[in-house]
Amino acid sequence: MFLIAFLIVHTLIISTLLVLMTSFFATFRKVKRSTLADQNLPSVSVIIPVRNEEGKVRRCLESIAKQDYPNFEVIVIDDKSTDSSGAIIAEVAAANQNFKIVNGRESRPGWLGKCNALDHGYPSANGDWLIFTDADTYHHSNSIRDAISAAIEYKVDLISFMPVQELYSLGERVVMPALLSSFLVGDPNNSINDPSSPRAYAYGQYIGVKKTAYDSFGGHASVKDQILDDISIGKVAKSKGFAVTACDGRPLYTVRMYTSFPELWQGWTKNAFALINCDIKSLIAVILLLHICAVVPILSLILILTNLTYVSQITSVPLSLSLVAAQFILVAVWYFKGALFYKGLKFYDLLLLPAGAVLVSALYLNSAYCFLTGRQVKWKDRDYSVDTTQRVKNNVDEFETNSNREKQAL
Repeated sequence: MFLIAFLIVHTLIISTLLVLMTSFFATFRKVKRSTLADQNLPSVSVIIPVRNEEGKVRRCLESIAKQDYPNFEVIVIDDKSTDSSGAIIAEVAAANQNFKIVNGRESRPGWLGKCNALDHGYPSANGDWLIFTDADTYHHSNSIRDAISAAIEYKVDLISFMPVQELYSLGERVVMPALLSSFLVGDPNNSINDPSSPRAYAYGQYIGVKKTAYDSFGGHASVKDQILDDISIGKVAKSKGFAVTACDGRPLYTVRMYTSFPELWQGWTKNAFALINCDIKSLIAVILLLHICAVVPILSLILILTNLTYVSQITSVPLSLSLVAAQFILVAVWYFKGALFYKGLKFYDLLLLPAGAVLVSALYLNSAYCFLTGRQVKWKDRDYSVDTTQRVKNNVDEFETNSNREKQAL
């Protein structure tokens, strides 16, 4: 009977995770096609930081240039790129009169590189609304119009949009579904939309914010040292009394965060432990849940099939196999519900989920090790030390070296 009880409890746990994900989708705010006339749409400044994105930035900028929006400008910050990003930016900007190029300033101690770049580029913005988006995104032509219209409809000061993730390489298809699907149960009732709830965050690939609100809560300077600047800026805005929401961004844009496994590993090492608030109990829970969903059903099936005689003596084999089969079905539904936000997956990629769970667990553990020991992590050719306060301590030596070079040049 112990085996049956174990299988029942295991099935209930997977069912609960599926229910939480279903709740998330049911309460997630949607983005509708805009019906607002051009004269009722505010001016917009799109601000894009770029550092060493030569393989992605052209696609991003050209998609922004083709927006169906009456009054917008684009500010592109070349954040000290060492590849051909600067030349690509200049080429696209030359073909679009509403593009401005801002040359990035040197890194500053205690500043996350992205926050430093955005803080530098922001003074060039003239729009009533600001849209912060990343160089690895691709925007459909309706993106700005429908995003701003959604903000107006929901009467908010800050809005962000969960993207469709483009997953094409093997590493992406193994790791990202296991990692991202677990995030979808993080706020199952979308309490971010409840003004009385302290929960707040933002999807950093696409954030829209009223300029007046941004100025009031201090902009990216208010989260300059936060490794999770997007989540932090949502928290700051809501704590200051501004209305914050997150929406389904599938109609608006896609993003390809990483194109190789080493890049993926570095990027999530920088963020993963912070996403669970640097909490050891949460770390253990996440790893257990990943293995309960993706690994244990396989182990249970192998155990039963290789010990049929013994299992038949202690319990019902058909019932045991039926419960395991139910687990596989529930996991498949959970996986493919999450896959609504993925592009590039094939149905047979479900078979990669166990390997994904193991790799994501290793990634979480590596991230925790770096946070707990203060070990440096590298991102965009910059070194950061991050501790459990989730604040970066970055390249002071690099800053001092660059300052000395500037003094020598003078």
